[in-house]
Amino acid sequence: MLFYEILLKWKETEAYSKYLEESDVFHDKTPFEEKYNGYRIDDINEEFYMQYAREEKYMIYLTHRTCNGITAHVAVKLDALDKKEYLNAIRERFPDCDIVGIKEETIESYRREARDTHGYNNEILEKLGINYHDSVYTPLPFDYSEELLVLPSMTKAVCQKKARSILGSPSLMEEIDRIYSKDNIKQYLGHPVHYLVSTGEWGAAEEIINLLIPALVANGRLLTGRKSILRNIGENAYEDVRLLQVVKAAEGGVCIIELDSRNDLGMFATDFHEFTRVVGEIFGQQKKDTLFIFVELTGKSLKSSDAMGNITSKGDIIQICEGSGTRKQAEKYLLELAQKVDFITDDKGDVIEYLKEKESDSYTMTDIFDAYNVWYGSGLRDHVYKAYKTQKTVQIKRSVTESKPYDDLQSLIGLTEIKSVVDQIIATGRIKCIRERMGLKNDQSSLHMIFTGTPGTAKTTVARLLANILKDEDILKSGRFVECGRQDLVGKYVGWTAKVVEEKFKQACGGILFIDEAYSLLDDSNTYGDEAINTITQLMENYRDQVIVIFAGYPDKMEAFLNQNEGLRSRISFHLSFPDYTSSELVDILKLMAEKRDYTIAEDAFAECAKYLEEATHMDNFGNGRYVRSFLEHAITRQALRLQDACLGKEDAQLTKEEVCLLKKEDFAPLAQGQPSKKTRMGFAV
Repeated sequence: MLFYEILLKWKETEAYSKYLEESDVFHDKTPFEEKYNGYRIDDINEEFYMQYAREEKYMIYLTHRTCNGITAHVAVKLDALDKKEYLNAIRERFPDCDIVGIKEETIESYRREARDTHGYNNEILEKLGINYHDSVYTPLPFDYSEELLVLPSMTKAVCQKKARSILGSPSLMEEIDRIYSKDNIKQYLGHPVHYLVSTGEWGAAEEIINLLIPALVANGRLLTGRKSILRNIGENAYEDVRLLQVVKAAEGGVCIIELDSRNDLGMFATDFHEFTRVVGEIFGQQKKDTLFIFVELTGKSLKSSDAMGNITSKGDIIQICEGSGTRKQAEKYLLELAQKVDFITDDKGDVIEYLKEKESDSYTMTDIFDAYNVWYGSGLRDHVYKAYKTQKTVQIKRSVTESKPYDDLQSLIGLTEIKSVVDQIIATGRIKCIRERMGLKNDQSSLHMIFTGTPGTAKTTVARLLANILKDEDILKSGRFVECGRQDLVGKYVGWTAKVVEEKFKQACGGILFIDEAYSLLDDSNTYGDEAINTITQLMENYRDQVIVIFAGYPDKMEAFLNQNEGLRSRISFHLSFPDYTSSELVDILKLMAEKRDYTIAEDAFAECAKYLEEATHMDNFGNGRYVRSFLEHAITRQALRLQDACLGKEDAQLTKEEVCLLKKEDFAPLAQGQPSKKTRMGFAV
C-alpha cells in the first residue's frame, strides 16, 4: 500500500480575491469555507470510508481545510495504482478544485494525520491495518523507523560509478548488471529476488541499500523509495502482533530487517530462531509485493544456518557483501562521507587521520565507517558543541602487571600438551574472527571444550586463564568466567531448570561458562538433571558465538555424561585431558607455591618432600595440586609452632626475616589421606 498527500486549490480563488478588494462588506469566511465546512468534511470522509469498506481499493480522508484549499491523504492498494481511480474520485467530489500537488508520504505521516483528525485508534487506522502504536506503556519490541529516499535519475553508468566509489564488491556489481539487464521488462509485476546484505557496520549496509533502491525504481522493479526499518529486535518480538502489522504495512516498499541475536531474546535463547521462523512465514506471504532486505552485521550477528534457513527457504535471496579497496580509494570514499556532514569545519581532510594504518593495502567499508564515526564524534565536539572542545577523551589508567594471562599459562608446571592445544584454540579463534570481519563464511564449529582429569590437575586454573587469553585476543568480548555445578543449574521444581540454565548463559555472555563435575547432572529420576542437560545442549548452539562452554570432571564419568545426549558430543570441538602430575612436577609446584607466599624451602628439604609426594601419588583420592597446597599449608603451620617454641621463655627473642620465610626439613610431613591405591595409575594425553 502506498500513501500520498494531495493538495487541492479552489478554482475561484483569484476571482474571489478581486471581489473582496472591490467590496466594502466584511466576509469572515470564503464561499469555499462555507461550502466545505467541518460538518460537510466529516460527511465526505465517512462516504470515502464506506467506499473503501466495500471495494478495498483506496482510502481517502480530508484534513487541513483553509480559505481556498484542502489537503487529502490517500492510502492506495497496489492493484489500484495503475488506473489512478483515487484521483478521479477526488476530482468528482471536488469539481470546483484543481489538484496542484501530489507527493508520497510515509506510513507514520499518514497515521499521524489520521490521529490528529479523527482521534486515536480510529476506524481508518484499524481498517487499513496500521493501528499499531508505540507508547510508554506498550513500546514496540524493536526499533522501528521509516524513510522516503530521494530518488535521483539512476542510469546504469551512474549506478556503477557510485558502486565503485563505495568500494562495491563483486556481488554488488554482479547484481547491478542483473538489475539493468536488457532481458528484463521495465514493469512492476512483483519481486523475483530479495537481498541479504552482509557488512561489518550498519552505515556500510545503508550505503549498499541506498544504491540498490534507486536502481530498482529506475528499472520498474520498485514503485517507491519508502524504507521501513526494524532493528534491535527485543524479547518475544515474534509473539507481538505488531510485528506482522508493521511488516505488512511496508507492502509496496522496502522492509529492512536486521538479523542480530546478540540482544537478550528471551528465556530459552530460542527467541532468535522463533523470530526468524515468524519472519520467514511473513516473508513467504508478503514477498511478491514487498522487497525484503535482511541485514547481517558480520562478526556481531549469530551465524546459525538453522535460523537463517527459516528465511532462506521461503524465497530467493541474493547475498550482497561489503567490498574493499586500496588505501587511496578508502581515503577518497572517506572524504566524500565527510563532505556530507552538516557542521562546518576549516578542513574536513583531517578525517583521513582517523583511518587506521594496515599492513595490507586493503580497506573494507567497515574500516572506513569506523574511521568516519570516530571523526564525526570529534567534529561534533570541536565545531558544534564547543564547550567540550578542550575536553579530550579521559584516559582510564589501569595497573599493568608483568605477567599476562598467556605468560601465566606458560609458567604453569607441566601441562605441555595442554598448552599446545590452547595454542590451537587461540589460532582457531583468531582465524574465525578474521573471516567474519572479511565477510567470509565460517564453518559451524564452535569453541566448546571438555576438560577431563582427576582433582587438582589445574582444570579450573587453565579455564580461568583461557577466558582472559581469549579476551586479550578479541575472540571473547567480555572474558567473563562463570563457574557452576549441579546446584547452580537445577531448579527446585519441574520447569524451573531451563530458566536457571539460561540465566547462567546470560551471566557468561562474552566469556566462558565452566561447568564442574558436569556428570553430577545425571540422576536416577531423569527429570531435573536431564532437563538441565537438554537445555545446555540447546543453548550451546544458540549462544555459540557468545559463550564458550567448558565441561570438567573425571574421565570415565565424563564419558557417561557425553552419552546422555546425542547432540552434546558433536558440539564439543576440543577435548583436553589433564594428566596427574609426576612427583618431580609436584616438587616444582611446591616450590612455586612457596615463592608466591614469600617462603623459601631449605635445600635439604627437597629430597624429603619428593619422597612424601611420590608416596602420595599412590594414594586413593590423590589431589594433585590441591594435595601440594595442603602439604605446604601444613608445613607453614608447623613452622609457626617451631618458631613459637623457639621463642618461648626468651625475653629478648627476635626473629629475622630469613627465619620467618624459611621452611626447614622438619616442617614437612606426609598428609593422612587414605590407603595406598591398588589401581594402576594412568596418565591422560590430549
